[in-house]
Amino acid sequence: MQPLDRPFTMGQLLTLQFDTVTVLIYGKRYDIPVSASEHQLLTTVAQDEVVLLPVNFERTRLLLDISDTSSQLERELNEFTDTEESVTDLLKEGV
Repeated sequence: MQPLDRPFTMGQLLTLQFDTVTVLIYGKRYDIPVSASEHQLLTTVAQDEVVLLPVNFERTRLLLDISDTSSQLERELNEFTDTEESVTDLLKEGV
């Protein structure tokens, strides 16, 4: 995993294979390679109904080590909601 050093976007997890994850970003599918540790983490979270993953802007790698206090992460997540309430606040409430 690489540290956040440039803009990113959010992708919806579609399928998880042994060495790749397929994500949907603005209606287009991207196959992104994953490491064994990333695969293990994604296997756990893939059981949820909808999983959004941070992806670098070039759509070539996952950015799983972004701080949960990142203002850019909150902006990206808020694009996927239809509420005026902050995603960070919703997550804290357990919604």
